[in-house]
Amino acid sequence: MLDAIRERAQGWLAKVILALITIPFMLWGVESYFNKSGGDDVVAKVNGDKITRQEFDRAIKGQQQEMRASMGAAYNPALFDDPKIRQGVLDGLVSQHLIIDAARQAKMVVSDAHLAETIAALPAFQDNGQFSQSRYDQVLRQQGMSIGEFENRVRQELLVNEMRSVFSAPGLVPGNVVVNFLQAYEQKREVSLATLAPEQFMAQTQVSPAEIQRWYDSHKADYTLPAQARFGYVVLSQAAMANQMPVSEAAIQQYYQQNAAKYREPEQRRASHILIAVVAGDDAQKRAAAKAKAEAIYLQVKANPAKFAEIAKRDSSDAGSAVQGGDLGWFARNAMVKPFSDAAFAMKEGQISTPVLSEFGYHIIQLTGIKPAKVQPLEAVKADITTELQNQQGGKQFADVAETFSNQVYEQSDSLAPVAKALKLTVQTSGWITRKGGEAAGILNNPKMIAALFSDDVLKNKRNTEAIEVASGTLASARLLDYKPAALQPLEMVRVAIEAHLKRTQAIALAAKQGQADLVQLRAGKEPGVKWTDFMTVSRQQLGSLPPALLEPVFRADIKALPVYVGAADTNGVYTLARVTRVVAPAPPDAVKVKAVQNELSQIIAQTDFADYLVSLKNKAKIEIQKTALDKQAQ
Repeated sequence: MLDAIRERAQGWLAKVILALITIPFMLWGVESYFNKSGGDDVVAKVNGDKITRQEFDRAIKGQQQEMRASMGAAYNPALFDDPKIRQGVLDGLVSQHLIIDAARQAKMVVSDAHLAETIAALPAFQDNGQFSQSRYDQVLRQQGMSIGEFENRVRQELLVNEMRSVFSAPGLVPGNVVVNFLQAYEQKREVSLATLAPEQFMAQTQVSPAEIQRWYDSHKADYTLPAQARFGYVVLSQAAMANQMPVSEAAIQQYYQQNAAKYREPEQRRASHILIAVVAGDDAQKRAAAKAKAEAIYLQVKANPAKFAEIAKRDSSDAGSAVQGGDLGWFARNAMVKPFSDAAFAMKEGQISTPVLSEFGYHIIQLTGIKPAKVQPLEAVKADITTELQNQQGGKQFADVAETFSNQVYEQSDSLAPVAKALKLTVQTSGWITRKGGEAAGILNNPKMIAALFSDDVLKNKRNTEAIEVASGTLASARLLDYKPAALQPLEMVRVAIEAHLKRTQAIALAAKQGQADLVQLRAGKEPGVKWTDFMTVSRQQLGSLPPALLEPVFRADIKALPVYVGAADTNGVYTLARVTRVVAPAPPDAVKVKAVQNELSQIIAQTDFADYLVSLKNKAKIEIQKTALDKQAQ
């Protein structure tokens, strides 16, 4: 609940708009399908319906923003240069087109009344709890959207919601099936293990020279080294330029004064609360009961403030803060919903408020701390300001120089020396790089750059690559220095490796053969002399307790007569025997648990059905992907 309070309040204007523009299920922020602006640059067609470059670029940018927010410093913009990632974004757009098209064919519509009701209920467009036309116009104007475009997007989201709801069926899984599922899922079995590793059988293996030759002859592709090349390259880096920019003390002082608000830390408060929840669908009677309960709790904590945390743990509907005695930590004024913030910032430290009504219910607030607003001194932020000013100057210079860089590597394509001299860059030398790129390629490890490096223009015509953005704010151009064509390694160079491979293959087969023979004896009541581990209790929830290959055999084993024996080999060739000696049945689930699992299983089935439906739509649709357009950098 605390997360909900904060998320609804922090940056509410931008977040509500973003939430509306982005389909919140499987699809990413995209241009309206009712508005096909963007020219003739088409990335794909779905049953003749165009997905434009503009749509695709906006989808890319929407996903970049989402990942940047979630990953923070770990986010790498170059991730979206990967064709697989870009293909995933396009798949989302295709799916959305298919859903919208299917909704239209099914004669599904969103009425004007439903649309108006949905928009009017959005807090972003309300003043004092009521829809405000002026606020609506202002917000959309700030987002650079027309009313028609925004309303079309909301219609789309409502249509997608409606299509998904068709597959949503609460209680789809009968209660007795859920009970049986839980009995099987939570059942535990006592087992002990015995392993037969390939290494135990290596001494029994033999490989002849003829076998090595036959393997080599039939697997020459495996022993062919890929083509490799070394390149000379130059890099134009915005960051490097910024680091060299001089910044005067006067400029730092001026920036600090002009951005004083940026360095002002707002007043913060710390509070605990007890929430008595009220939901949107509650009738007047339920709301009155919630208010009465909140007032009764207020009287308790007012009479004995020391018990606030104890009562919060017992009675608060906010599970997240209840376990902390209602503590919400430190927060600024705009970090909570308005009624809560207004009350908290009007209180004195130690004071307990009367019940405060917000959209979440009634809050009894105890103010536990106050941090006054303060201004960070110049010395504390001087380094940050210097970096900011350097980045600004570096960005401007990079924009000016980038065109020169691009022109020179293209116009003087027989050498990198002219551009290096003109822009005071260093011509560097790469290691040996293959068409797969990888770490060896260093800064050149960019899909578009790797493709250019191994193009005919570079390899055959000996020209520079074009200027390619290999990372954010980083351009590079390269040219061929040396080339090694693909070559088959001589047998003598790989003989040892082939022999080791063939011996291990034999050892794996011997381990499996011995394991299966031991299993036959064990099932016949004989003891072949295997060494068992200590007994352990395992369940389907403990996936790490058993080798994955044994999990299903252990729990499928017939337990009418114990012990029972099963065996299986893993991906490394280790054959493991398992002896099941006891079964521990779980306690019968209560009604609450059955209902929760019933809902979860129903949702899984609904999601699977919807995914299958999407597959069926794709199978019947005519989908054309323009691969060349897909590979372009988003503009």
